Amino acid sequence: MLMGLGDFLKKVGDATKRAMDRAAKEAKYRAKALEIKREISAAEQSFKREMKKRAFEAKREILSQLKMRQLEAVCVAKGIPTYRTKIVNGEKKRYKIRNKEELIDVMASKMTLEEVAEVAKRYKVKSRHVIQQFNKWLEEANEALMALKKQKQRELDEYKAMLFGAEANEVETIELEGETEESLGEVETLDEEEEFSASHELDILDILLDFEPETVRDEEDLEKQLYQYLRARLGSQIQRQYPVADQKIDIAIGDRIGIEIKIAESRSKLQRLVGQVLDYVEYFDEVIAVILDVGANVDIDSYIKKLRRLGAEVVVLEGDIRRKGRSREIIIQDARRKIIIR
Repeated sequence: MLMGLGDFLKKVGDATKRAMDRAAKEAKYRAKALEIKREISAAEQSFKREMKKRAFEAKREILSQLKMRQLEAVCVAKGIPTYRTKIVNGEKKRYKIRNKEELIDVMASKMTLEEVAEVAKRYKVKSRHVIQQFNKWLEEANEALMALKKQKQRELDEYKAMLFGAEANEVETIELEGETEESLGEVETLDEEEEFSASHELDILDILLDFEPETVRDEEDLEKQLYQYLRARLGSQIQRQYPVADQKIDIAIGDRIGIEIKIAESRSKLQRLVGQVLDYVEYFDEVIAVILDVGANVDIDSYIKKLRRLGAEVVVLEGDIRRKGRSREIIIQDARRKIIIR
């Protein structure tokens, strides 16, 4: 009788152990599925960002064929503002956009590619080749994304077979296409500002690459131009002289991305930049240092390495300083081709 009870308890213990082992494996399986699902989500977000970037570039290329008066006529028809607002002595003042490239940026951010194609057709400018190139990339990128999803599903299926062995057929297969991250495990949701940061963080460097400053007098002037440019591209999230503890960073995008500008005239300026970035990385998710290289012997590369070790991204623009008596002007030479990221 006692032996029978002992056997029974042993069987119960073995069954409990098997159940616990099965539950542990299922938890590992779901964790692996969640990990792969997040990889796929990251790839999808990267695809969307690249698609947005390429569409913007395509729109700019088409619109650049129009004359200024034609661009302004389109803006009137579409209700797109052809002015920028600036605060002067506490008052809002409107300034007409007279720079063609700036107006094109505003239009490209407000119009769809289809709308731009209609405008091209109306004014008889070339757009077919540009749109064909974009559509070709879109088709290839879609195919690559689908191939990635299939590959990741195979990886998950192989992991399941390895984990459960002979019992694999008894376990319901997780189909990644039909699962959400929430259903696979707890994930942190993004609020509105976090969504802005996630969708724009990787785009900021590309946007800065397109920045073409006009002749500037000093860092303050360069800061104003960059602020106006980013404001036109990204809207009201852009803030100038954003408070950070007892300092102010030149430009902030929301409260998650900070941009500090320096003209590389001396080592002391670059040393100050390193010190500022050291403070700013404590407050922002992403800090970008924009340096204007004016040819001074200041060993910029070593400072770039220091800034990157602190976790900052670095954008370098090349230019020259032109002196006129006591005044000074900084000229950007062929900015589009000379802007670099090191």
